[in-house]
Amino acid sequence: MKRMIALCAAAALCLSLLSACGSKNEEEKQVDLAAFAQTIQENYEFSGFLERVDPKDEEMGELMAQMLGNYYPGLTDLELEQLEIYMSMVSFSSGEFALAQAKSAEDAAKVKEIFQARIDAKTTEGPNNYPEEVELWQHNAKLADHGSYVMLVCQENSAAIVEEFNALFS
Repeated sequence: MKRMIALCAAAALCLSLLSACGSKNEEEKQVDLAAFAQTIQENYEFSGFLERVDPKDEEMGELMAQMLGNYYPGLTDLELEQLEIYMSMVSFSSGEFALAQAKSAEDAAKVKEIFQARIDAKTTEGPNNYPEEVELWQHNAKLADHGSYVMLVCQENSAAIVEEFNALFS
């Protein structure tokens, strides 16, 4: 009888441990987007005019916030943990990338929509887009996401950059 009770107790303990593991939410791996942005720039060639767009910059913050509002409308209205955007400061660019970590799944979905709108705007011919630039964006713009992290990249090696982004979370 004691043996049967001990076996039942052991089985109940094992089941409770297994059920606790099954219901536990995995925490998302934390990634330093500024460090990843630096890696991208070291490993891949972008325009010499590529600059970080930082609306909190003491000297150029107002201009940078206006740029973000023009090129990524709605982005600064979201709750973001991290934001790294690098754009060319000349009219024709040889690439661009944007990285964001949202505080919620809803905001991550909005970031993805905003980044997709940027791709859509750059892949159509118009008065503000040079034909070579449109072609670059049509063939090389990529969007990637992982949980609350979202990346837009437009560069000739964008597929490799997306692979590096995805590797951050494995």
